[in-house]
Amino acid sequence: MAERKIRTLKDVLPREFIKGSYNETKAYQLKDEEVKEEHCRHYQQDEYISWPGSHKNVYFWVELMNGNAVGWNENPVRGWSFPVIKLKKD
Repeated sequence: MAERKIRTLKDVLPREFIKGSYNETKAYQLKDEEVKEEHCRHYQQDEYISWPGSHKNVYFWVELMNGNAVGWNENPVRGWSFPVIKLKKD
């Protein structure tokens, strides 16, 4: 049986996230947290679950094992941001 590769937040976000511009963000503090599930509008068009936060330009986001979600907000006016929200428990 193949072993599942553990992916962390820094593994799934763009390289720019780790290169210094976002070091002071809450998302950066979570960079080593394990990713539970990825949601991508471009690859999961029929099954895509919309970002549950308030940001409008999130087309890729992840659920982390610690119960948080981190989105990649691609705002055409303000540039990128990586909002963090706490997910509601089922």
